[in-house]
Amino acid sequence: MHEDSFALNGDNLTLDNFKSITQCNSNVELTLSSQNRIEHSANIVQEILNSNKRIYGITTGFGYLQEVNISLSDVGILQENLIKSHAAGIGPNFSKEIVRGIMALQINKFAKGYSGIRSEVIEYLIKFLNHGITPNVPSKGSLGASGDLAPLAHLSLVLLGRGSASFSNRQMSGLEALSEIGLKPLKLVAKEGLALLNGTQAMTSIAALSTIESLYLVKIANICTALSMEVHQGNIDSLHPLIHQARPHTGQIRSAESIHKHLEGSKRIKQLIGHQDSYSLRCAPVVHGAVYDTLEHAKKIIEIEMNSSTDNPLIFSTETVLSGGNFHGEPIALILDFLAIALTELGTIAERRIERLLNPSLSKLPPFLSSGSGLNSGFMIAQYTAAALVSENKQLATPAAVDNIPVSANQEDHVSMGMNSANKLRQIINNLQNIFAIELLCVAQAIDMAEIHEDISPKNKEIFTKIRESISFLDKDRELSPDIEKCTALIQNHSF
Repeated sequence: MHEDSFALNGDNLTLDNFKSITQCNSNVELTLSSQNRIEHSANIVQEILNSNKRIYGITTGFGYLQEVNISLSDVGILQENLIKSHAAGIGPNFSKEIVRGIMALQINKFAKGYSGIRSEVIEYLIKFLNHGITPNVPSKGSLGASGDLAPLAHLSLVLLGRGSASFSNRQMSGLEALSEIGLKPLKLVAKEGLALLNGTQAMTSIAALSTIESLYLVKIANICTALSMEVHQGNIDSLHPLIHQARPHTGQIRSAESIHKHLEGSKRIKQLIGHQDSYSLRCAPVVHGAVYDTLEHAKKIIEIEMNSSTDNPLIFSTETVLSGGNFHGEPIALILDFLAIALTELGTIAERRIERLLNPSLSKLPPFLSSGSGLNSGFMIAQYTAAALVSENKQLATPAAVDNIPVSANQEDHVSMGMNSANKLRQIINNLQNIFAIELLCVAQAIDMAEIHEDISPKNKEIFTKIRESISFLDKDRELSPDIEKCTALIQNHSF
């Protein structure tokens, strides 16, 4: 085993090692036990072919065409035609990280040994991952019902020497990509095209990566709150452990502890008897904590899905080949919609903190944190941008999984629309990063204008300094878009 490889066995993927594979380019391989299961499953499919049994997807057509029998001489053509015909996706391609995630999830699905697919096919996927071949996979076209059919078809095209891919920052055909790593186009046999297409791996990859990023964004939300409390001289009582132990939601307790930790050593934060801060400050641990708990629930569901066999039919033995609905994306679709709602709430409360920083009657600072109000508008329109993004997130938070459009001549009469949920969530996260960037810029401006640099906590001063290393004080009006982009990049790069 290569020292930076992770051995997949169908049951051992977690968000942590998924992050290593997708974002740190760790290699993967299969455990010996999973290799044995894969070989056993492929042998069962061959036995079925030799016995002339009629098995869905092996010796029949697919979906509405399931009653069409396929001759043994045509089973390979059937599988390749399935890949080609289902490659009907459109839109921008998924990122490299998402596609690496899809491939890792496919490999782990096959490692369980229920798919009837040859080890040779899986080895191609492993070599793609380990050598940095990234198939071009369009982001739109999946209903999340028989799995992510269109995205998985586009990924699988490259195995056949078709489609296109990127390698070493170069775009090339699928045939060229195979040649780069010394491979020839695969010739599929019975069941393999169906196994490559059935599954929720595309939406699950997005769900996993989104959860990883969102856990970081909860930390950013806590940081923003601590900084705002410094400016407003917030009441430390709202963070007292007794309050949160009396309502012992794990996320709420952790959020309160996190904000409190960022305020340690502050000369601004005090116990103010009889004073209650606004809800956007006082209730932040409750709101942020609820989001954190939602993410922990999502993590549990996603890790189950990452280690599931979402193929159809499933091969258990020569006598037991069972058709079911494990490819249906409902478990992940609902979680994606839940995450969209939760993250939208992080943005709505952040925008209210931005308002408090810019409103002179609440901050006791110049209007819109501008130097020379009237002649200069300061951060006035930055709040407009935050408000627009918050409003867009509210619209995107409308669940997609409640929709349904039957397809395949009404054979697939209920679909999850999970990919729509996934793509909406990606946009919500991007919007949220920008909202937090605007809040951090406003907080840094407020700290400068209030001249409280030496009074804020050491941790908050570190954050302030990091911002000022990239973005200067707004002494007179300038274009704010570059500042927002720089601060958003700091968040996306996990600089805080």
